[in-house]
Amino acid sequence: MNAATSPIPTSRAIRFLFGHLRPHALSLALGFVVLVGVDLIQLVIPRIIQKILDGLGSAAFDHSRIARSTLVILLLAVAMVVLRFLWRLFIVKPSRRIEERMRNDLFGHIEKLSAPFFNRTKTGDLMALFVNDIGAIRMATGMALIGLFDAVFMSAMSLGFMVATSPPLTLIVAAPLPVVVLMFVKVGGLLQRRFTAVQESFSAISAHTQESFSGIRVIKSFAREPVEIGLLRERCDAYVKDNLVLTKVWGLIFPVITFIASLSYVLLLLFGSRLVMQRELTLGEFIAFTFYINLLIWPMIATGWVFNLFQRGFASAKRVLEVLDTKPDVRVHARPDSPATPLAGSIEFRGCMFRYAADAPAALREIGLSIPAGSSLGIIGRPGSGKTTLLSLLFHQYPIDRGTLFIDGRDINDIPLEILRQSIAYVPQDSFLFSDSIAANIGFAADQKNASHDVIEHAAKLADVHRDIMEFPKGYATRIGERGVTLSGGQKQRLAIARALMADHANILLLDDALSSVDAVTEAQILRNIRTIIRQKTSIIIAHRISTIRQCDSIIVLDRGAVIEQGTHDELAGQNGLYQRLYDLQRIKGSVE
Repeated sequence: MNAATSPIPTSRAIRFLFGHLRPHALSLALGFVVLVGVDLIQLVIPRIIQKILDGLGSAAFDHSRIARSTLVILLLAVAMVVLRFLWRLFIVKPSRRIEERMRNDLFGHIEKLSAPFFNRTKTGDLMALFVNDIGAIRMATGMALIGLFDAVFMSAMSLGFMVATSPPLTLIVAAPLPVVVLMFVKVGGLLQRRFTAVQESFSAISAHTQESFSGIRVIKSFAREPVEIGLLRERCDAYVKDNLVLTKVWGLIFPVITFIASLSYVLLLLFGSRLVMQRELTLGEFIAFTFYINLLIWPMIATGWVFNLFQRGFASAKRVLEVLDTKPDVRVHARPDSPATPLAGSIEFRGCMFRYAADAPAALREIGLSIPAGSSLGIIGRPGSGKTTLLSLLFHQYPIDRGTLFIDGRDINDIPLEILRQSIAYVPQDSFLFSDSIAANIGFAADQKNASHDVIEHAAKLADVHRDIMEFPKGYATRIGERGVTLSGGQKQRLAIARALMADHANILLLDDALSSVDAVTEAQILRNIRTIIRQKTSIIIAHRISTIRQCDSIIVLDRGAVIEQGTHDELAGQNGLYQRLYDLQRIKGSVE
């Protein structure tokens, strides 16, 4: 996953979490008030038991008094049930709201990031953030807060009741408490680092699993299942190893806390029993002291659990902040008076240079092109010559130097991305389809939320895929598999073309080798169907077959990122260049007339 330029401090992670808690301050306050009520009830019950025990030897103490006291304890227990429900409602509910908001914020932020982020970040890493890390944050902002408040308040009040009963004995039995606090201070950073390692191991499993399932057909076709299983086993072993290290650390801390807490019981028995025998402490007070130590020991044990939840939450908050700190590589500086209307479509490259990274070779070199609005441009060239890169710049997927690319006379760095991309209808080289109905996939690019069936069917007919769709049992309602795996390559390409044709508002049409998976007859039919649309828009068509682009107003030949030939089909076919050689070769094969 994208690494931050410098480690994120824990203090910032804490501010980040509390910033999400602030809008829920009233609900949390009410929850803590109710929690105080629950704790006070737990603290009062030992006092009632103490009075019952101390009064058993009194002549004035009868069964009716015991019955009243028992009834009071029963009513208090019922009240605790009600109050426990309320504090969960007031405190746990905000943590779920925080989880919801954080998922939405994180997803919204990732959606706005530029292509380079997704080039260097695995999908599995991002999924781990949404599943594991935000879950850990929810626990840190919910149950951990409850445990912390309960531990502090219950410990303080228990000590208060114990001091009111016997200050010397309280001082003795509470002696082990500082050791617990010191231990947490010492191991806090270690726990956080170990949990971060666990989360990163889980990310590796998620990334490998997602990648394997997406490429399952390739894996099966090469009989690589054992290899993939072995790789997953290695990642799972690493995950188990990191978890075991964390478990060992936590497994050592928890028993030590329990042992230290048990020392309080030992000290009570040693010194408290002596005070009872010396009649400096009543039997009822001794039993009440036992209850209060139990109420004191549970917070001590719970403190370890709470501490663990907070450390997990802080580690996860840092991982989330790493992504939220990532800024889009593409920055647009649109003026306030920039027109919000769709672009007309005139395109001009002025000596455009582009590299995917500072140390990478040039993907495009000194591109100079002028494409009038409403005209068509064909692009052909060897694989890796920069054809798709050229189209990606029109989307502004990557940073572009100022003064090198203009649309409608405006520098692309001044055009709002929403306006730019709404003005473009695009058919990518790899036709991506969603796991939804055919109708939903075609209507995805439509202006309205739900395009009418007639409009969708018309677009499918233009893309020459209507007959294929009608052969499915449910027609346009047929749900296709993930990424359209239930369709052939040609069907996927034609559905992608139909989807692009639904974008009536777009004045720029980009076809990136969009007909490579269909036969020559189908290609010719589609081109005839959409010829009028191509002439109405600024169209850029990438192809390997000359038959696809020969009718374009202008054609360029790219080689190693540079334009080496430019002209109409007739002009280029008459030159002794790469275009002519490709044309002659395809004529021999019968690809073109």
